Amino acid sequence: MPTQARTGYCSDNGWEHAQRRLRALERVYDPGSTRRLAALEVGPGWRCLEVGAGGGSITRWLCSRVAPNGRVLAVDLDTRFVADLRASNLDVAQLDVTVEDLPRGAYDLVHARAVLEHIPARAEVLAKLVAALAPGGWLLLEEPDTELTTASAGGLHADVLARIETVLTGAGVDGSWARDLPRHLHEAGLVDIGAETEAPRSAGGSPGAELLQLTGLQLRARAIEAGATPEQLDEWDHALSDPHTWFPGYVLVAAWGRRP
Repeated sequence: MPTQARTGYCSDNGWEHAQRRLRALERVYDPGSTRRLAALEVGPGWRCLEVGAGGGSITRWLCSRVAPNGRVLAVDLDTRFVADLRASNLDVAQLDVTVEDLPRGAYDLVHARAVLEHIPARAEVLAKLVAALAPGGWLLLEEPDTELTTASAGGLHADVLARIETVLTGAGVDGSWARDLPRHLHEAGLVDIGAETEAPRSAGGSPGAELLQLTGLQLRARAIEAGATPEQLDEWDHALSDPHTWFPGYVLVAAWGRRP
């Protein structure tokens, strides 16, 4: 392990393969996200806030869903993949939710996926997201449980994921925070809380495997610092290309609640 924990966001949109990684993530997790959003009855006229807009797929879905009179504000630290989306009811803002304020009581829906896990001050940010809801508005959070993901794996896959988990922990990620999402929403004052867990398994060569490969590539140097060997990482990457092999992907915990 490094002698000091290295902090900082690990999934920078400025990375050369960031858009590929985001597209793979969208192909794995968008079906569940849009199903949950539809179950909340997101529809025409809704005012929506998408926090950590990433590659923009959920932003596009929301813009289409709330048209013609609803609006969507998409925010991210780096908006390069949403800045050029063409939707007349979309606003885009480069914004750091850890230090900047959000409009209070303004939104019928606030959604974030794989955002709060990266923020050590996640409790404070959660309070901001709740405060941004209008009365009756819904908050939907979807966050990976990286500890549970590692525990569900075996062999080389588990060994590499454990090294990646060490990297993420050193960067401020709490690998078990997501499993208590319903409690966090309850303590934040929300009602009508629901939750579910996705535990995808992916064949080698699939979008799920590509997501793992690109995550490993982006964090390769840090994973080696954390104890992985280049040979292990190369073997793991090769296995993730084998269509006859299946791998557990990142477990995603989703929870939603309504502001009274």
